[in-house]
Amino acid sequence: MASHALDSVSGPICFLDITEWNDYSVKLSNALCSFILPSKDIDYWSDEIAVSQIAVSIPSAYLEQSVRWIIRILMTVFLCIRACTSESALPNHIKIFAKTLQHYIIRMFKRVLISTPALLSAFREEGVWDLIFSGNFFYFGSSVEGTHFHIVTDIQNGDINSTQISIDSESLYCTDVNILQVEAISFLEFAATLNENTYNTPECSALLDALEHCISDPSTVSTLLKSFRVILQLATEQTLASFESLDVITRVLKAACHQAQELRNFSNFLCSYVMITEDVSQCKSIEDRTENALMCTELALSLFMEYVTISIDGRILVLHNGDCIECLFDLFQEQNLRKHVLEQVLALFKLPSSSAQDHTAKLQLCSKYLENFARANEKEKVDSELLIDLLISMREIIMMDHMYYQNLFRNGGCFLHIVSLLNGNINEVTDEQLILNVLETLTLLLKGNNASKGAFRLLVGAGYQTLQSLILDFYKWSPSERLFDALLSMLVDCKFELNEKTTIKNEDAAVLLLNILQKSSASLQHYGLVILQQLLKQSITNRTSCFRAGLLSFLLDWFSIEEKDDTVIEIAQIIQILGAHSICGKDIRKIFALLRCEKIGAKQERTSSLLTSLSHMLKEKGPEAFFEFTGHDSVHLALFIKQFKFHLL
Repeated sequence: MASHALDSVSGPICFLDITEWNDYSVKLSNALCSFILPSKDIDYWSDEIAVSQIAVSIPSAYLEQSVRWIIRILMTVFLCIRACTSESALPNHIKIFAKTLQHYIIRMFKRVLISTPALLSAFREEGVWDLIFSGNFFYFGSSVEGTHFHIVTDIQNGDINSTQISIDSESLYCTDVNILQVEAISFLEFAATLNENTYNTPECSALLDALEHCISDPSTVSTLLKSFRVILQLATEQTLASFESLDVITRVLKAACHQAQELRNFSNFLCSYVMITEDVSQCKSIEDRTENALMCTELALSLFMEYVTISIDGRILVLHNGDCIECLFDLFQEQNLRKHVLEQVLALFKLPSSSAQDHTAKLQLCSKYLENFARANEKEKVDSELLIDLLISMREIIMMDHMYYQNLFRNGGCFLHIVSLLNGNINEVTDEQLILNVLETLTLLLKGNNASKGAFRLLVGAGYQTLQSLILDFYKWSPSERLFDALLSMLVDCKFELNEKTTIKNEDAAVLLLNILQKSSASLQHYGLVILQQLLKQSITNRTSCFRAGLLSFLLDWFSIEEKDDTVIEIAQIIQILGAHSICGKDIRKIFALLRCEKIGAKQERTSSLLTSLSHMLKEKGPEAFFEFTGHDSVHLALFIKQFKFHLL
């Protein structure tokens, strides 16, 4: 016996089987649509071109009045249909009739617009988008209305009871509902891109509202995002104006962030759930939703990228939109999106700062960028790869405009964020690269900027004491040659290369370097002391910087405790070079104290080295040494001396 459409409804309907009810629903839908187009041309599969030709012969005034009338009728009809539904299920005969009527209505509306685009204003005035994208139509019987997901709440409460998670594939992805939604979106897309439509804000607004309403259904959200992109491509000028007035990009990015959060929740759930269940179907359903959520985030970011590429002012508007910036950095946490998000952030930094508002917006962008260091460092296991990517990109940003971005990052509190990276749970076996990137980034931030050097010194202390402690903790008091090379670069404000023009430009880095060197292996000490000696021999400027930094006093202290004879000799040679350049009373007293020390006196070679150094200091003539033209801040002095000699003549 054929199955009945209804189980408990009185009247003639109860005697119709499914096939008969389908035919009856088609006839009812056809009859309603025939008020606009002839019934014989409203066939479900009729040719649109043929229908449009017939529609052209119908007076436009009649079409307009018919459209207005039928929209009003439909609003009442679908309210009545909705009233027939129960909380638990939709009766089969209602489901069949609603589905059929909706398909006929949407196709008929589209064919009317094909023949008479001018009727779009009548459609809008009667609220066609409110009708189609409503709980009585677009969401009617769909998974968005009928299914609730508790995964987020359950995970937050630590409850992973599978009975609380509704994942019924039949109710989630009902084929008929999905087809209807695609047709509704297609109709709106057609209306929004009509050549005669010079203002598509109502269509974009309806699409945007639908996207936010369907936020928990990634499959539908993906379809809506694709439609947005098509509309932007086919009706660019109108759509850009609509995007700006509706703040579409911000709302799209927020939807993407919602899906990104779902991704994280699903990932956490699967990790916990797989351990306690063997229900493969449950896990598969969540995996499918995870894939759909990932697709949503990718489509949203793709729409964002297309918008800022097409729009002349798109990136400027994004830069000044705090919500957009917040969303971008939220999406940055997703590994699959990280590369593309970082490219967009760098593009924002490249924008010229032509006003105080631009500067303020960039400062906020800078602060958000730096917050990612703290996020990555808060995890139980530090994500070194992420942190290194951030540091590398930060150096790229600084290179765009050295002084401007040095100051911008300094004002954003970059030094605290970067130094804090060394205080995380770092793996000493694999994460040396992070330490080296930190030092390289600090070098670029400090390069040629006295204000930045002063701010960093204020944070970590004279001689960068805090930085020294963090580095030694990581290296377990056994620094590497790679570390020493990185400190040499910090010493000279650039990539270190030893030649006659190499100049020390960071006096605190000189103290840091010697402190690290003192705790290093014998071979590294030899390597470092030889380089330092060459730097001092070839440049009076370098000797002045090292003396001013207090290196002579430090070396005398090191001399007094060093056990290795070879190292003592090298220290004595540097003491001799620095002392000959300049020496204060305190350091002279230290030398005599060392000569009187029993420990030093017991070793003839050390006493001899110290006396030789002192003797060389006494023979040094001195004053003329202070005129050195290295090319660094010496041009004006050279011109002054040249003019002085001319006047003497």
